[in-house]
Amino acid sequence: MKKKLVYLSAVSSLLFSACSTDLDVNGDWKETMIVYGMLDQSQPKQYIKINKAFLGEGNAYVDASIKDSVQFVNALTVKLKRLSDGTEYTLSPDNTIPKDAGLFYGPDQANAIYSGAIALNTNSQYKLTVTNSETGQEITSQTALINDFAFTYPNPLSPSFNMIIAGAPNYKFKVEWNSSKNARLFQLKVRLNYIDSTTTGNVNQYVDWLFPIQKTARLDGTETMTVDFKGQDFLAYMGNKICNTCPTPAGLIARKAGKVDLFVIAGSDDLNTYMEVNTPSTGIIQERPEFTNISNGLGLFTARYNKAPFSRPLFQTTLDSLACGQYTKNLKFLNSAGILPNCP
Repeated sequence: MKKKLVYLSAVSSLLFSACSTDLDVNGDWKETMIVYGMLDQSQPKQYIKINKAFLGEGNAYVDASIKDSVQFVNALTVKLKRLSDGTEYTLSPDNTIPKDAGLFYGPDQANAIYSGAIALNTNSQYKLTVTNSETGQEITSQTALINDFAFTYPNPLSPSFNMIIAGAPNYKFKVEWNSSKNARLFQLKVRLNYIDSTTTGNVNQYVDWLFPIQKTARLDGTETMTVDFKGQDFLAYMGNKICNTCPTPAGLIARKAGKVDLFVIAGSDDLNTYMEVNTPSTGIIQERPEFTNISNGLGLFTARYNKAPFSRPLFQTTLDSLACGQYTKNLKFLNSAGILPNCP
């Protein structure tokens, strides 16, 4: 599979040439297919987004809202082949995901997405082929999948998560897992689930705490990945988010903390390269390469993996600190005895 870093640069001779003052920036029309897809065997369906590049004589903002400018209408065949045994799947147009409003939105447009319910085999690579039946253009790309991996800490046999140790204000709660074959990027997300009990009923709520992306040095799955944080920082973050982003429901009686979920999302080496290339430049040189691993087109076809969450209830001392700690004591959380305490 061919991967390209295409550098775009100004041709200085055009600026100083005295031979001609007319330049047709549009030139001859050329079909360019733009494809984005990330295979994930943890998900029930796989999605591929396909658009076309465009350049017109008129207003680009107007052209962007015209369906034919940015989408291939009823012309594409999208196939995914499992290379280990040659099994081939056809993806179908999927209009279930609404298109966000913006410059590339028009009243007759839906997301140009193709999907299929495919049971992916981690041990096989997959080849994507997209063919335009009207023009004969064909693009291809190929990717391996990211292998599953295991949490090693907290102890998988632990019945609960304890983030607060009495008399140890600097105690750090550690999350640890093995890296995975074909994965370069990992990101941890900690979710606190809770229930708001009100005079009109119960409402399920949650707050997510997203940690910085980590990168592996190797792709062989032999590294240990670790994130740790103070229990007090956990309480401060949750208290701030619940106070500022979750309006207090009318008639709130109490809040009951539920399980904490530990999520880890893994991304491929190609995804890492794509993200690095598209990071905003902070230097005086604004020119950047354009990364693509799509043959005869542009875009990214790669893999990611959403690890099934490691979920446990909170230990008694953490529940009591959530109920009466300095950051959360005004939020009406029940303590470990299941009552609203009289906090000092």
